[in-house]
Amino acid sequence: MRFGVLGRLSVHDGSAEIAVTGTKLRSLLATLLLHANQPVPTDRLQDALWNQAPPASGAAAVHNLVARLRRVLSDGGERQERLHATPLGYRLHVADGELDCQVFDGHLGRARTAFVSQDWESVRRETAAALNLWRGEPLPDLPDLPDAHASRERWHEARLQALEWHYDAQLQAGGHHGISAELARHAADHPLREPFHRQLITALHRADGTADAIAAYHRLRENLADELGIDPSPSIQRIFRCILTGSHQDEPPIPTGQPTSSRAERATPAAQPPAGSTPAQPLPAGPPARLPTAATPAQLPPAGFTFAGRRSELTQLSAILDRAAGRPGTTPVVTITGTGGVGKTALAVHWAHRVRDWFPDGQLYVNLRGFCPSGAVVTPADALRGFLDGLGVPHARIPATVDARTALFRSLVAGRRYLILLDNARDAEQVRPLLPGSSDSIVVITSRDLLPGLVAVEGAHPVPLDLLSTEEAEELLGTRIGHGRATSDPTALTAITEATARLPLALAVVAARASLQPDLTMTALAVELRHAQGLDAFAGHDARSDLRAVLSWSYKVLSADAARLFRLLAIHPGPTITPAAASSLSGLPPRQTRALIAELTQAQLIDESGPGRYAFHDLLRAYAAELADEVEPATDRSGAVARLVDHYLHSARTGALRMNPQLEPFDAPPLTSPRVRPEAMADLAAAREWFTAEHAVLLAVVRQAAACELHLSVWHLAYSAKTFLFWSGHWGDLAETQTLALEAAHRLGDLAAQAHAHRSLGKALHLAQGEDARAETDQHLKDALDLFAALDHTVGQAETHVDLAAVFEWRDRPEDALHHNRQALDLFRAVGSKLGEARALNNVSYFHGLLGDHAQALDMCAKSIALLEELGDRRGQALAWGTLGSIHQDMGRHADAADCYERSAEGCREVGDASNEADSLTHLGENHLAVGDPQAARQAWLRALELLDGLDHPDAETVRARLAAMSEA
Repeated sequence: MRFGVLGRLSVHDGSAEIAVTGTKLRSLLATLLLHANQPVPTDRLQDALWNQAPPASGAAAVHNLVARLRRVLSDGGERQERLHATPLGYRLHVADGELDCQVFDGHLGRARTAFVSQDWESVRRETAAALNLWRGEPLPDLPDLPDAHASRERWHEARLQALEWHYDAQLQAGGHHGISAELARHAADHPLREPFHRQLITALHRADGTADAIAAYHRLRENLADELGIDPSPSIQRIFRCILTGSHQDEPPIPTGQPTSSRAERATPAAQPPAGSTPAQPLPAGPPARLPTAATPAQLPPAGFTFAGRRSELTQLSAILDRAAGRPGTTPVVTITGTGGVGKTALAVHWAHRVRDWFPDGQLYVNLRGFCPSGAVVTPADALRGFLDGLGVPHARIPATVDARTALFRSLVAGRRYLILLDNARDAEQVRPLLPGSSDSIVVITSRDLLPGLVAVEGAHPVPLDLLSTEEAEELLGTRIGHGRATSDPTALTAITEATARLPLALAVVAARASLQPDLTMTALAVELRHAQGLDAFAGHDARSDLRAVLSWSYKVLSADAARLFRLLAIHPGPTITPAAASSLSGLPPRQTRALIAELTQAQLIDESGPGRYAFHDLLRAYAAELADEVEPATDRSGAVARLVDHYLHSARTGALRMNPQLEPFDAPPLTSPRVRPEAMADLAAAREWFTAEHAVLLAVVRQAAACELHLSVWHLAYSAKTFLFWSGHWGDLAETQTLALEAAHRLGDLAAQAHAHRSLGKALHLAQGEDARAETDQHLKDALDLFAALDHTVGQAETHVDLAAVFEWRDRPEDALHHNRQALDLFRAVGSKLGEARALNNVSYFHGLLGDHAQALDMCAKSIALLEELGDRRGQALAWGTLGSIHQDMGRHADAADCYERSAEGCREVGDASNEADSLTHLGENHLAVGDPQAARQAWLRALELLDGLDHPDAETVRARLAAMSEA
């Protein structure tokens, strides 16, 4: 199915067009397409359908129209369900390639990348494809659709940018013949847009029309002088001088740096474009940007549906960016400061989305939670880990220390253009390690602190944020609930804005209240707000910001169960919570919990921060925590904590056994309540997905359990999480959780738990810090061995020897590694652990091969494979076949090696071990190349690269380099 908005609204299924009749049905579809794959609130749909003046039955009418649209899009057939209800409203699913504006953006994005790297043929091809999608004025059949206006502005600007790049590509290829007339038309239509004039002057001059080129320059100069009182840009003046002097073989240069917008836009900072369009102060042309080598992060939070006011601050931000463009290699730092709830994040995110296209290397974002009431401040180390992850650094290669992470981060961003948003910073010390060195990036920091140290030392540009003006507050409220409704009673509107202290968060809560009761008049709304009880000033901050008044009033209209859930959510350590965890926390059934979450979301007391994940604004969390302390008895609060910890403990235990069925089983503490509902995971893939999503939460819950002295739960949580943390390369987190586990085990006096914690902590410190933690690694592994020996825990001893072997292999001591693996083999055999024996045989075989004892290696590997086949361990067999392949390759038996590597890759693929599959394919390619078959090597490496890229594995770059070298040969 294909959807079109770059022209008249259209829907095609194959070659046939599907009729969508009726203005309201078409408006509904268009609005959903403009926010494809995003939830669109019902009140926003009502505004779109009734031009911001919906009837009392608007919500029901929207529901009926949605049902009609579902029927139209399914046409009675078996097409996939596209239109989904969400807690907020409705979401239309659109697949890649189905919506013309998304395809247009994709072509333009690739054109931008090619432009930066001066790949002119790709620029020409991508811009031509983008321009071919343009069928005329976007959505001309829906001229009054509210959401279409800003989109039209953005698309028109994007089309002009595509035209400019297209003509640049043609001129670079010598295709100046036949385009002068087109350029003259565009220059006439856009008399102040410099790129068309630059291209026209160039094309005319190259076509031996020097006099015409000079005349075109003078027309531009006169237009700019008359309209703006400025001269043409330096680049066009240089072209003009080349024409006059005949330099460069009379060939005017074409700029090849960062894409620029018109001189008029650069010269008029006060003219603010609509959200999502080209910024008022775009970054001027600079030195050619380099293409990203690993990843292009896009970490910005979604731009809000509504934003109003802040025009002077937006102008100030763009002016800072404009001034910085003239100083390449410097990184401007901007601090947006103000009281809680004043809209710092909203302003920063809104502006960041406006200018993001001027930072082709990507956007980095972190919520530092500097004023989180739970005290869960994000450390610089954790923030840097998120940045390095976004930049494509594999977990295993992220350094352990803050200084090392900072150095790596600054190396990666050096000379590139990133937009870096550090949200909710506590102080200067928290953000200094996150500042890049020499780059053409910009850093925007939001904080309740004035951050004077950054202003004094780093030369940060302060942008203080005060309350909204009365006009801006009224505009914001009107944007949220409809201007017609907001202005129906001007006196009430003024009273509401005054009662909310013109604080954006308070206005958002009021707007949510009004949206939930469409029949509530502005007069009644003002009366309710005026008579709210128990209103305290916003403690410790601006007394004008009486936020608690609005929050208490909004809270009191909740149902009793929703109010209780709101209070209990403050007990969760964050950063996000799922409905399943909320169900265990509250002790309520899942369906009821989901309905209560929807009620809280609609009231804007919690936000859906991602699909199925919910979070508090910091002030709302603080308010909920106050209520929990006041209302919930201590026994109820402690019971909620116990249920919460139980939920994650038993869910993690299930996931750990799905990932590693051979994990030594331990009897987890019994559930404290039958109302705890741990999450079920069907297989390894589901377990990995759950651990990945809950990673940050699990760390917070382990810390919370430790703070509450739930020692048994701490140990079991850490034990159950260790497989995921180890496999995923989160070795610093593994070290932290195992440190807490060891402390808990000592408190419990449990020697077996201490032994396991020592072993895991030693392995974690070795992986995270290497030789920097050599003494601690050795001591923990020695303690583990001693305790396992005292407990007569033979398997524990054997596994610790395997860990010691890995340490010695890393220290380039293969003889010692072989010694420890042999001890592990003897211990596994002593207790009759066939699986342990089979895997240890493979390890011993590997080190014999590494040391050149091929005969012994072959014999032991054959025994390992036979035993693994007998036990049905498919993954173990696959790994052993890889070992056998390496032995044959070392011996020069390339045909045998190729067969082994193929069998290893096939076995890994069957069990879903993509990492080891890629490793076998990489070795297979090396083996093919060794026998002079580069084509077979290329095929193997391409298969390996596809897997490694999917894993963000560090070896991907090595394989990519080999393929590149092969292409150049």
